[in-house]
Amino acid sequence: MKRRVYLILLITAISLLASAVSASENAVFSIEPLNNNFTALPGDTIVVPFRLVNLGNETLENITVYLTGPAGAFLYQSTLVSDPIPPGGDYNGTLTLKVLNTALGEYKLLLVARHNSTYSQAPVFVKVKMITDYSLSIDCEERYLIGKPITVKLGIASESNGILSGSVGYYVLGPSGTVFNRTTVTFVKPNQIWTQRILLRNLPVGDYEVYLWANFSGAYKEAWKTFEVYRRHLGYRVGFKDGEISVFVYNKTGSGVGGIPVTIGNTTLTTGDDGRLNVPVSEPGTYVVTLDLDGKIVRIPVEVRGLRLSYEQNGSRLIIEVLDSAGFPVPNVTVEAVGALGRDYSVTNSSGMALINLKKTGYGIVILNAENSNYLGVSATAKTIQPPSLSPTETSTTPPTTPSPTITPPINTTTVPEEPPGGHGTLAVILLISGILFAGTSYLAFFRPLVQEETIDRHYFVKVKAPRLKGLENFRFERQMSALEVRATKGEAKVEDGAVIWEVEHLEPGEEAYLQVLLG
Repeated sequence: MKRRVYLILLITAISLLASAVSASENAVFSIEPLNNNFTALPGDTIVVPFRLVNLGNETLENITVYLTGPAGAFLYQSTLVSDPIPPGGDYNGTLTLKVLNTALGEYKLLLVARHNSTYSQAPVFVKVKMITDYSLSIDCEERYLIGKPITVKLGIASESNGILSGSVGYYVLGPSGTVFNRTTVTFVKPNQIWTQRILLRNLPVGDYEVYLWANFSGAYKEAWKTFEVYRRHLGYRVGFKDGEISVFVYNKTGSGVGGIPVTIGNTTLTTGDDGRLNVPVSEPGTYVVTLDLDGKIVRIPVEVRGLRLSYEQNGSRLIIEVLDSAGFPVPNVTVEAVGALGRDYSVTNSSGMALINLKKTGYGIVILNAENSNYLGVSATAKTIQPPSLSPTETSTTPPTTPSPTITPPINTTTVPEEPPGGHGTLAVILLISGILFAGTSYLAFFRPLVQEETIDRHYFVKVKAPRLKGLENFRFERQMSALEVRATKGEAKVEDGAVIWEVEHLEPGEEAYLQVLLG
């Protein structure tokens, strides 16, 4: 029974305590805005007046008053009312509200007064109007080299709190008028950028202007920028020397200019960083060299002349005559003669004549090479015989002006009388001659390897030369023939199943290799 009484008393006490707490938390004051409807633009500051009334029978003080609402849309202020407010009294004050870059629309905020755990609140409505603002941009270089593509980047950055919509136009003016013009209707969302790229090609030399305009909700703006298309002051030298057509392109300071397209025949190359380009040629004739000088096309004919060589043996002397492609004698041509004993040199006189001493070269097969830097060189094989007897008083004199030479065709397959048996002791000499035999020849094409074959007596020679502009990889030569012995200056050579096989793994640009075969 006592326990039941105690339980009733405990429940009654808890109920009275809860009632007291609830009474203390009930609002004993109220707050109300004196104006609860506002209209503003992003960036505006709103002043919100309020009235705080003490509804209780006790004096109130240290009441916090503040505004609250969507985060990031407004900058809110709070204040502390420290002045005592007697029962039935009131307090008038203000709060400020900063409108940030807030999207247009109507927002509900709360005006709150708080004292300990007791508070009062009232709504405040703010209507944010749309602000139409944006910026234009044009991005391009100040100068462009003629022939280069030109990219212009246009931009419209929204600074509005709503979607911008309207018309946009952009055009390019040049020396001869409008070169590009376009108008479109578009929209730009808040905090976004509308972009457009203009690609211009093959514009002539001159000054240009780029215009961009926009009209969004009656807010018209425009921007412009200028650029120049220019051509460099370029000079050039084109000629032929040492078996190559040489090109040099330079600027007004004399420095070489790289990347200039040069076309010879059906081949187009570009000048190097030093402004130079050398193209080997193998045949005489007139070559047209076309230069693209920043859009200015220049064509230069280059005449390439070749040499023709003929000879006549006169005792221990070989009389050489050198003519050009047109049949005119060529002076100052260096003539080299290589034979089994050694070599001899001579230079043609004003009549294109030169003398070779066969006592220095030896008799039999003599390789002749004629070279002059202004002509394509020529090689020939001379077959000489040892005179029955030589006069002790024989001397080298100036040859007749107009001898009757015998013209020997350029080097190809040549056969000389067979040596008697046991003549293989001259194998090393013949291998040396094989290298000389192919000297001085020019490329058939400067992107392809050159392969030449030659037969002398019982010896068969093969020469391979890598292109000048690139190396040669995995070269293979195979020919059916009766061979007793094979030798190679590079790579591996062998006789297999009645065939000669020669394989070279790699040759550097312009590098040569030789194969010698002793025929059965």
